[in-house]
Amino acid sequence: MENRSTTFPKVREIAKPVTTISAELPVREVVALFRADQSLPAIPVTADERFVGLVDRRTLFFRQLAGPYAMELFGRKPISQLLDRPAAALEPHLDVNHALKKLLELDPTLEVDSVAVVDNGTCHGVVAVSDLMMAISDCQALLLSTLERLSARIRDEVDKAAAIQQALLPPPTGSFPGIEIGAGLTTSSEVSGDFYDYFPCGGNRVGLVIGDVSGHGVQAGMVTTAAKAALHTLAAQGTATPRDFLCGMNKAILATARQFLLMSCIVAIIDPAGGELCIANAGHNFPYLCRQRQGEAELLEIVSGFPLGFDANCVYSEYRTTFAAGDLLFLYTDGIVECTDAAGEEFGYGRLEELLRRGSELSPVALRDEVLAAARRFSGSKVFADDVTILIAAGRNIAPYEEPTP
Repeated sequence: MENRSTTFPKVREIAKPVTTISAELPVREVVALFRADQSLPAIPVTADERFVGLVDRRTLFFRQLAGPYAMELFGRKPISQLLDRPAAALEPHLDVNHALKKLLELDPTLEVDSVAVVDNGTCHGVVAVSDLMMAISDCQALLLSTLERLSARIRDEVDKAAAIQQALLPPPTGSFPGIEIGAGLTTSSEVSGDFYDYFPCGGNRVGLVIGDVSGHGVQAGMVTTAAKAALHTLAAQGTATPRDFLCGMNKAILATARQFLLMSCIVAIIDPAGGELCIANAGHNFPYLCRQRQGEAELLEIVSGFPLGFDANCVYSEYRTTFAAGDLLFLYTDGIVECTDAAGEEFGYGRLEELLRRGSELSPVALRDEVLAAARRFSGSKVFADDVTILIAAGRNIAPYEEPTP
């Protein structure tokens, strides 16, 4: 794997060595030095071999000596009388970014063209401001190139993670003897924190699972993958009750996320032959049960426990009820009821319940599409702010409805 680091050059690496002059050297002789070498940007000045100032070409010629009779007045005087106080200098160990920051503190308007490089009173050279800017520009170009490579690699890895996650989901439609399934997952980011699953669960029974991790993105996707793996392992081992599925998945998520992320989850098992539905809820949105006989959407607020990943010793209660031909179980994540319109109003449970009452006789796929379309019309956007997952199971030609035993 590519492992390249970007380092910023130090001031000493771009400094140009120059000969120092004495603070007692007359101004005329300093002017002669500049005229003799047009490429000379600045000359460091020392007194008793210690740096005391810098004569900058632009400062010297265009400020102090620009006026009438300036040379007659200053030509014979020592150059020390024209030095700025205090003397601006940069340490050789500074990188170019920190050097520019310090230079702007010393000279906010950047009146000088050059600055001395000084360490413990000894001048090691001169850095042109233009060279400093160029070094910073080169570093920024290298950083941008590095960021582009990293971004491309991250995008590729995230795309692969999203593809793997999608491949782990069962098809959005499914059927079992006596049960018809419709599902859908709409992600708000590349990797979802939601997941759903359905599977045969011994005999003619059908297991359904829906979950929602606290957050979304790659970390949440890792938790959903761990939950999915645990679910299939438990099913292969013969786990037969919603309570036991939740307990096993809880241990897997604790081992993966270590309480940094939690997952709300519902496990439901439908027994078409026995006409029974059994549910356990780990802190998830309460599901709806639409009975064909009653024509209402009943919110199953009977049982709920802590989310998965909260406590290793969580115990989950189960709720059992009848499930007859024409009945419909609606599982969902909170992204659907919490999506908002332009004014900030939530779609809410009332609108969802009305859709379920009017659409309970639709096929699971048609009802799924109707709910998603209504939420998009309400929000005015095709993209939801949070992941939205729906899992619907409808009874088809199964045991007749019987009143629950008191």
